[in-house]
Amino acid sequence: MVLKADPEAWRKAAAGWDRLGRSADERADALALSTRRLPDVWESGSASQAAGAHCDALRKELDSAFPPILLIAQALAQHGTDVAELRVRAEELVEQGRAAHVTINPDGSMTMDPAHANESTARSMSSLVWQRDALLKEAAELDARTAKAIAENTATASGTPSAKVDRASVPAKGTDPADVKKWWDSLSPAQRRYVMSEYPELIGSLDGVPVASRDIANRIVLDRELDGLTQRRADLDAREAHIRAMVEQGRGAELYPDAGNPAGAALAELEKIKEERERIDGNLRGLNKIDDRLEDPGKPRAYLIGLSTADDGRAIVSVGNPDAADNVLTYVPGTGAELSKVGGDIDRADRMALDAKRVDPSQETASLLWLGYDAPDSIAWNAPFDGSAESGGPELNQFQNGLRATHDGEPSRNVVLGHSYGSTVIGHAATGPGINADAVVFVGSPGVDTNSATELKGVPANEVWASRAEHDIIRRVPDWDLAHGNDPTREDFGGRVFTSDPGNPDDEGATHSAYWDDGNLARENIAYIVTGQNGKVS
Repeated sequence: MVLKADPEAWRKAAAGWDRLGRSADERADALALSTRRLPDVWESGSASQAAGAHCDALRKELDSAFPPILLIAQALAQHGTDVAELRVRAEELVEQGRAAHVTINPDGSMTMDPAHANESTARSMSSLVWQRDALLKEAAELDARTAKAIAENTATASGTPSAKVDRASVPAKGTDPADVKKWWDSLSPAQRRYVMSEYPELIGSLDGVPVASRDIANRIVLDRELDGLTQRRADLDAREAHIRAMVEQGRGAELYPDAGNPAGAALAELEKIKEERERIDGNLRGLNKIDDRLEDPGKPRAYLIGLSTADDGRAIVSVGNPDAADNVLTYVPGTGAELSKVGGDIDRADRMALDAKRVDPSQETASLLWLGYDAPDSIAWNAPFDGSAESGGPELNQFQNGLRATHDGEPSRNVVLGHSYGSTVIGHAATGPGINADAVVFVGSPGVDTNSATELKGVPANEVWASRAEHDIIRRVPDWDLAHGNDPTREDFGGRVFTSDPGNPDDEGATHSAYWDDGNLARENIAYIVTGQNGKVS
């Protein structure tokens, strides 16, 4: 019976498969390194070439094993999450029965209190039986889905089956997510595993591919980025040491034979090395934060839905699987957000997931960070302008359409929240073709480039929410319909305003980021909005 189901057992099993996946990945990396070093220790010839080919084949086998291992881990983790939700609902059913003088036993059978054996109790018992049967049907369907996922990804005696897919057949980035989903559904399980392992950089960023599969592809991309950047940093260190040694030995002209000033050429190259190393260190810092969160067994499972180290970097990280959630919150950060600082934004996503679970444990909420645009670097030089919002708005719309295309079962309640300049991005998304969301939330907003909630398309005006702390430094932006428009908490904007703590009058900058601090009223209100409990918002 669901009442006795232990979700922790499934989570532990998922963690075990995660460890197996990590081990396979590490062994594949070790084989790749050994293959690269083979020519240094084995004279070139037919034997060394055969050994290299054999090592490379073993590495490819391990690489191809990674997707099915992770798919099983995801299925087990999701099973644990769904079992926990079903158990909460079963416990609520028991309480309903108790209030109606009906005892629901651990095996699901029911008995009526003889002292209240009347028509009213009989009707209540009939309703409870219907709810119990519906709950048990969901549990059986869950078991079947999980068993199917495991069976599809279990190795046979000859290994997991593979089926090649032409790279050119993969839909281009920007394709309608609904069409991408149709393409994905046309692939066999083996073909899906193939494209995840062979073309992870394409699959990981493709809206319309289910989140679980994008997660696996992006974990492969993450691993490659970590390896590549770590190696590049080591190469830079070695080059720097060589330059310094040559200059100290008075041999700068050997390094720069065409330079009129070898010392100046050395200084110029050292400066370039320093700048590149700083960029690499920032990217590695962000990538390691993401990796740590993905591997943290003490928190709800996280999914890596997007990743890039280009420019200031991109990252889309979800706490929980939005394809299986009842509620989906997309958090868009503002000015200064970049890959190197992604840890703080992931923490905010974690907090909002926990808050939603606290105010409604019967529903599953996925809370995701969407850093899918190039956020402004500077409040003074970039944030007053629309460039980042104009380019980010269509990307956000595409992503939201993708969430709708890949969601399983009944449509989820999708809420998009923007902090600071992130709210401006949402404004641009919603004033274009319209944003595919049930509600939007603006927190500490400098303006959303419209002065009326009714001009935001795709979302009902009564589901446009805004909050600004009394001592938020953003209030220093003149409310004269300049830059990004008026304050969306103004009465004439027409949105619904919710309460945040006033903040610190002596530190308005800190107040701008304090909406996620422990105890801030904004957190509880956001949780109510996300879970659709609008009547409880203060």
